[in-house]
Amino acid sequence: MEQKDQNGLSRREFLKKAGIGVGVAAGALALSSTPLFAEASAAGTVAEDAFPLAILDPEEARLRGHAGYYMGGCAYGAFYAIISLLREKVGGPYNQVPYRMMSYGKAGGVGWGTLCGSLNGAAAAITLSVKNADYAKIINELIGWYTITPLPTDASNKIGAASGFIRTTSKKYPAIVLAQSTSKSPLCHASVSQWCKVAGLKQGTPERLERCARVTGDAAAKAVELLNAYQQGTFKPVFAIDDETSTCLGCHKDDTVGQMRCLSCHKGH
Repeated sequence: MEQKDQNGLSRREFLKKAGIGVGVAAGALALSSTPLFAEASAAGTVAEDAFPLAILDPEEARLRGHAGYYMGGCAYGAFYAIISLLREKVGGPYNQVPYRMMSYGKAGGVGWGTLCGSLNGAAAAITLSVKNADYAKIINELIGWYTITPLPTDASNKIGAASGFIRTTSKKYPAIVLAQSTSKSPLCHASVSQWCKVAGLKQGTPERLERCARVTGDAAAKAVELLNAYQQGTFKPVFAIDDETSTCLGCHKDDTVGQMRCLSCHKGH
């Protein structure tokens, strides 16, 4: 006999009353080894397990990241690119993760210009799929890559100039080679401002929107490359802060945190 709660409802009746199909609820739990509610470990870290990984196609991630940007912004786009691929290759718990959760990250967090949304969305996907001991290493490498790489990459520019971003059908975007800039910062504000300066364009132009769509695709593709290397056991961090930043942080170790290049915002002294 099925047990009933204090209100006289059985589990089946409760799920029906709540609008949740019994099969859906049971399937969601069966498809994931992760507990529905997280518990803290003795060390104070999250005790949840990472979801399973699979080898993914970086170039497909690039296309989906670009399309996702026009669907819901940069954070949504990068997250959508990676999670949609994992839904297809792994399924299970990834089917229960809504893309919408990263919509807030566009324009550096609802327009605040902080962490670039393409990094934010990709980092969220990485955290879901990589062990607690390792996800920070991969995310650190992704952020470091973003700060020193001319973006959008040659790969994205080549696709864009040839109208090759075929996943995007609802928007018209400039089929041209866009200017490239190196942000020296993971901040949306700095990244966009630097690109506008180099390109000689304003931030509200179609070219700037397309630039960020291509960068979103680039970040998703790089994240997938790092995830593939991690799964294959070949991941090796290569990013290191420059000597100038290291010197600054050495002097200010007691009053600041971070790894960003100091002189992108502050004057030297």
